[in-house]
Amino acid sequence: MRCPRLEGATSMRKIILLLLVMACPFELLAANTGVIVVPAAGEHYYWFSYLDVNDKQVRTCPRGFKDKKATVDLPLVKDAVPECKLFVLDAKTGNEAIIEVQPKKGQQFKFELKPGDFDTVRRVEVAITSAADGRPAAGAVVTLKDSAGNIQTQVLEPTAKGIVQFLDLPSGVAKVTVNYGEGFSMSQDVEIPLDREARVMRINLPIAGEIETLETTAPEKETTRNKEETPGRSASRYDWISGVIGLIIFVLIVYVAHRTLSDRGVRFLNLLRRLGVDIKSQEEPVPGQAQPAQQTDPTICPFCGGKKDPVTGACACTISPGTATGPVVSSGPRLVATQGTYLGNIYPLEGTLVTIGREESCDIAFPRDPTVSRKHARLVNENGEWTIHDEGSSNGTFVNGVKVSDQAIKPGDEITIGSTRLRFEV
Repeated sequence: MRCPRLEGATSMRKIILLLLVMACPFELLAANTGVIVVPAAGEHYYWFSYLDVNDKQVRTCPRGFKDKKATVDLPLVKDAVPECKLFVLDAKTGNEAIIEVQPKKGQQFKFELKPGDFDTVRRVEVAITSAADGRPAAGAVVTLKDSAGNIQTQVLEPTAKGIVQFLDLPSGVAKVTVNYGEGFSMSQDVEIPLDREARVMRINLPIAGEIETLETTAPEKETTRNKEETPGRSASRYDWISGVIGLIIFVLIVYVAHRTLSDRGVRFLNLLRRLGVDIKSQEEPVPGQAQPAQQTDPTICPFCGGKKDPVTGACACTISPGTATGPVVSSGPRLVATQGTYLGNIYPLEGTLVTIGREESCDIAFPRDPTVSRKHARLVNENGEWTIHDEGSSNGTFVNGVKVSDQAIKPGDEITIGSTRLRFEV
């Protein structure tokens, strides 16, 4: 005989066991996923960076989403979410948020991002060129120290066409150092802004010194184009020959017609008149007939047409002694730009102190030369002798190719300020 109470207890155990089995997969699923909430809907991408069981750096493939809220798959190491970094990229601005993930037991992974969290620039390009001709550099070692003190180094080789890339840079002032040639270097402070026109920021650094550059590829393109246009040019050549032959035949026809008409006593002009063409003839002078002499006024100058002075015979074109003047040549010390953005500009040196820099307030300002420091150098006049002093500039001040801190200059000396070269004249 069955016990109803025992059967009821057994049925209850089965129901509880079934509920536990059904709940387990959802708990495991919840532990493997998280939620990202961004400030506004739009094209975004996310990925993770973490260490696997062998302490090897692993980066997951980027995955995109366009809604304001998205469910993301979390990385797992030994069936648990490891310590990792979450990268969320805003495709419109090129800025990204980097979140440190410190998992805890029973933690719900929900990442609510604010506009201020997108404080990192994903990609920055640095273009190295020669200040002399603008050609891309063939080789250099480029180091960037960001505003957080992190240092990245990239090797510029010829296939890069003068451009190196740096990733994940916090906004703020960064320092770029370029090592090139035989122990030469140049440093420049640059601003890494979050608000910019281009999604991928590019920093242009012209090198004032001697640096190996790449040759232009225009000849190769021209050669390829010539090969592609060979059939067309051959056809044009045949057309040109045909045109010359046609012109020769036309000239022969005209010549034969002229000779034929002449032999028949018909003048070419008479033929044109018969065809209705109005030919104006000029009266030819009769041989032996004297021509009337042209009357000239002796009181009028035949050169300028002005009336001569009745006493001296002078006119408007007569040059009087002592009245000749020559061009006025400016005097005084000056700097003449012989290379760079300001080529051809002349800067007079007045007073006893002349400041040079990128700031508009400087006496000689180079605002369009990024290699010039805000206050780069100063020129001091002492009893007619000029001396240049470097003001602790990033790229230094050079006189005749030699880096100086204080140097007396003389006429003809070449001064290099950033990528601008100046000649001192008096």
